[in-house]
Amino acid sequence: MLTKKEIANALGLSCVENYFLPWLEKSYDITNLYGNSFVGLGQVFDDFLSGATYENYCYLPRMQDLAEDYGIVTHEYCACSVADALNKIKSVNEKDLCLIRVNTAFFTNFKRASWREDHYVCIGSDMKWINEYPLSVGEFGEEEFARVYDGALCIYKTADLSAVPPETATTGFISRNFDAPELPRGADKTESALGILRVTRKRLEKFFAEKKEVQTLLHEENVLLDRLYFKLHMGRIKEELAGVMNFEPVYAELREKLKNVFGIEKKIAEELKK
Repeated sequence: MLTKKEIANALGLSCVENYFLPWLEKSYDITNLYGNSFVGLGQVFDDFLSGATYENYCYLPRMQDLAEDYGIVTHEYCACSVADALNKIKSVNEKDLCLIRVNTAFFTNFKRASWREDHYVCIGSDMKWINEYPLSVGEFGEEEFARVYDGALCIYKTADLSAVPPETATTGFISRNFDAPELPRGADKTESALGILRVTRKRLEKFFAEKKEVQTLLHEENVLLDRLYFKLHMGRIKEELAGVMNFEPVYAELREKLKNVFGIEKKIAEELKK
């Protein structure tokens, strides 16, 4: 079974990725997948201007899909009854990853619920479970399982652990333009855009570990993105609590700081051209 620490440290953009990545990492170098995590700064902000949401961001390959496309893993999706699901769970190999889809009843005792309607929980053959958000653990009895189970489960198995997907990040950095983006109106959308960028750049910092100059620049960028993200997040909470929604000063600073982010990425592109 996965641990809370493993899930908390996962660089996922969805609940499934946050289970899948630490599970696969036990037998495979997942940084091989991170080379497909590039998305341009301008594109991310444009996506959120056009209505993208964090929980349904579809402009990057999901790590589990990428791994399956290249034969690293296989997965079985089962839409089945409670009885059939219980039989499958109790017979699952401990080396495999088993996820069940849960309904809103699962969140009855939590103050927070998942962002997506199709939320999954990781479960073992002993019926012990761990949930990515809110981060929590427990054990199902059959009656409780029947109450929260939402009719589907997924089982992932490892396959060709020697396969390595071709990377796209180098071309992404080199071929992009560095025009300043238009920020989406609404602190929540801007915060979500920064959230996407934080995950992708942290993945890429790990991917480019052998290119020390690039990794150093990405680390510098990640420190800056973290500061921008948390400043915007805390500012949004403060403004909401005060009942005042004037984000213009925050946006002005954000636009200025993003120039530094663009400057760093220009340097990264130059390093990758060498």
